[in-house]
Amino acid sequence: MLEKKHLAKTFTLEIIYHVGEYENSIHFIFDHASKTCAIIDPAWEIDLFINRIIDKGYKLSDIWLTHWHTDHTNSVDRLVDKTGAKITAGIHEIPYLQIEHEVQTVNDNDTIYLGETPAKVINTPGHSAGGVCYLLDGHLIAGDTLFVYGAGHCLLPGANVLDMYYSMQKLKQIDDVTILHCGHDYGIKIATTMGEQKRGNAWLVIETQQDFIKFINGMNQGSIAYPTSALNLKEIKAML
Repeated sequence: MLEKKHLAKTFTLEIIYHVGEYENSIHFIFDHASKTCAIIDPAWEIDLFINRIIDKGYKLSDIWLTHWHTDHTNSVDRLVDKTGAKITAGIHEIPYLQIEHEVQTVNDNDTIYLGETPAKVINTPGHSAGGVCYLLDGHLIAGDTLFVYGAGHCLLPGANVLDMYYSMQKLKQIDDVTILHCGHDYGIKIATTMGEQKRGNAWLVIETQQDFIKFINGMNQGSIAYPTSALNLKEIKAML
């Protein structure tokens, strides 16, 4: 497994890549002051997660979910059974979550805390009905809302292409220097910034609602290939 670490003022963000059947990227936020940890979208490898946190001298206190899809949530209940961690998810995702334990809900622009580390909640429906991103100091944890030069599909229950368009307009407002962290390593590289994505990610580059819907529908119908690298507006227009 590939690993990366980012040190911030109040927290350390660690990511392990290519976990499980769908090669998920699992994000750990370690709050320095409280010695507590939040894990984002835990799936597949329960013992690996618990041992990693304990070995660092931290306690798993929180599970933050970006969306309901089972490849991002299939370890949640067992992790709660073993650790008592609190689950947080977007309020509009609750009808879709297949989780037995109680879930604390959050909504757009809420701020949640892990010890002394704040994270802003950004509602980003589209890939799912109530998907959210978590914005920390210099880092955006986006789940499957946004990939490197790509984005999650709109094919499962609760998904909506128009909702995704408006979610992308929100993400365009995030500072260019913010580092994007995705739910899977599906792009040409792991490390990217929001500035790079605004310049080359078709989901962010497309300007109009009409072109956005045409682009997504074209991919669903097989007439447009899923991007593997950066695209400019002229290149995208030629596909439509």
